[in-house]
Amino acid sequence: MAVLTACGGSDDGLDAFRGDGDRPPVTLTPDMVRTALPSKASAPKGFEGDDIDVEVGDEAVEACTEATESNCGGLISMGATDFDTDDSGRGDSSDYDGEVDFGILAFQSPDDASATYKALVVEERGKAEEDGKTVKPLEIDAGAEETEAFEDADGETVVMMRIGSVVAVVNGDGTFVEKPNYNDLAKLQIDRLKKTAQGKNPDA
Repeated sequence: MAVLTACGGSDDGLDAFRGDGDRPPVTLTPDMVRTALPSKASAPKGFEGDDIDVEVGDEAVEACTEATESNCGGLISMGATDFDTDDSGRGDSSDYDGEVDFGILAFQSPDDASATYKALVVEERGKAEEDGKTVKPLEIDAGAEETEAFEDADGETVVMMRIGSVVAVVNGDGTFVEKPNYNDLAKLQIDRLKKTAQGKNPDA
């Protein structure tokens, strides 16, 4: 589907994802998923970016189904990358093993994305709350249409968001030099999605 550039309408960057009477909501191609995921150049201070992996077809559906326990209907592609904590010059590197994972699931429609998003939220909360464990809700305001975020009893942070036909996740685990600002990291991902949908280069 051609990239949609918002003109008029709202100013929250979601016009391309909402569509209107003349233009359907944007869907992301595999190349757009690769562009939207945080690049090495976009890694904030204290982090080192990694390579980006994008999967399509049966491999993508299998991985999505395993992660969400849903059928992932309408999935086009999925991509992932991560930021590792930058522990250079801080002694034994084994002291800091923190990692923030980013993932994007691109669907054919917002309804497809919404169905898988809901399944993902149920799956992740179910795992975090098993055996009577409790989670700490997190306040995330990154500009997505739907957001669910929490820190589990083991200290792992899970942020799940939906924007139009896209589900995005930001997960953090391990020991960091400085605790990540997950609102900033979630906003980084959503902003890159919005720019990609508008035909802009997020790294420009």
